[in-house]
Amino acid sequence: MQKTQVAVTQATISNWEHGKGKPSRAQQEKLKAVLGLNSATGGTASDASPLAAWLTKARIAKGWSVPELAHNSGVTAPAIYRIEAGVTRNVQQATRKKLEQALTTQIPEDTAQEVAAEAEVLGLGALEDFDPHSDNERPMQPGIYVLYDISERPIYVGEGGNVRKRIRNHEDKFWFKRPIVESASWIRIDDPNLRTQIETLLIKFLKSNAVINKQHVDRPS
Repeated sequence: MQKTQVAVTQATISNWEHGKGKPSRAQQEKLKAVLGLNSATGGTASDASPLAAWLTKARIAKGWSVPELAHNSGVTAPAIYRIEAGVTRNVQQATRKKLEQALTTQIPEDTAQEVAAEAEVLGLGALEDFDPHSDNERPMQPGIYVLYDISERPIYVGEGGNVRKRIRNHEDKFWFKRPIVESASWIRIDDPNLRTQIETLLIKFLKSNAVINKQHVDRPS
């Protein structure tokens, strides 16, 4: 039976994500280490970001663990851990609605405005984080996306008229696994020429740091 990096079976991880049991304190710490959520995130969840503070407070008010919130919201446990640690600082509207509906409370207007202002890219729109391994969280709109490894290093820059469909092309690649690809962010850009220009610029800017797509090597035929 295959073991994960947390030294438990994949079936156990699946049970946690669906609210069937929860990890021990030691296992939670191991999960945070595997997901890159320890001291490098810079303090407690409430200090990390407005979104993290709201989500942590609302979850605790419900008396739920992270796996229980994952089960009730349909948002993956790793995604919730990353939000509460401040690694994910802005989420797609659909993900936000899932969390609000499960917690039966909305993000306060001032918090929502602060999150939006932090994510805004002048002249383009908002940069949003998503779980690249959850097909439901992958945006279906056109845009530019960046995939990050467990250390939040950008390793892939891509663009597409449908980001979800584009990322599906990566699923059979050897590198598209945790922890090589751990998180992602994207920004909506409708103009295909502008998308190509920005993608090319980002790849050149990142140089060797974009270790996968630094020369447009992963292009569908």
